[in-house]
Amino acid sequence: MMRTQQHDTSPGFGAFFLSLSLFLLCAGLLVIGLGSASYAQPSLQTMDPPPGITANQVNDVAQQLWCPLCSGVRLDVCELKACDQMKDMIAIKLSEGEDVESIRAYFIDQYGPQVLGEPPREGFNWLAWIMPFLMMALGGTFLWMRARGMVKTGIGLEGAAVKAFTSPDKKRPAVDDYESKLEEELKRYV
Repeated sequence: MMRTQQHDTSPGFGAFFLSLSLFLLCAGLLVIGLGSASYAQPSLQTMDPPPGITANQVNDVAQQLWCPLCSGVRLDVCELKACDQMKDMIAIKLSEGEDVESIRAYFIDQYGPQVLGEPPREGFNWLAWIMPFLMMALGGTFLWMRARGMVKTGIGLEGAAVKAFTSPDKKRPAVDDYESKLEEELKRYV
């Protein structure tokens, strides 16, 4: 007797796959639609610098600032749209006659001291400047004292080997027995 394979033809089974396929189709169209809409947007860097301000002047100021969104990227080389807007703001402030320090102060007020790329040398931030040198000095002092102590006590690589080889212990007869066997073997082959 031969059995035929039966498929589940219940109404819920087909409806599930129909709704799943419609959901995936809509999600795919949404992703495609959003992607193409972003290409249709005009670039934010379409603003021409104000008259009398060159791109080099803007970049001179932007080189002193860091992108607040990226890690370790200067503002003049960052390609984010937010950084383009920040460069536009630098151009506007330069055209208004503001100096570099006031522009830096403006960005510090807006984004915090991390926009400078280094902590300011004041208050609690002094620890960030002092601690690396202090830790290197302490580590060097520790290593120097440790090495000096090893030399004074004779405990070094050579000192430990000499001390272990020349110290009398209870296992010395076994070492003598081993050495005598070794000498016998060497005489046999030499």
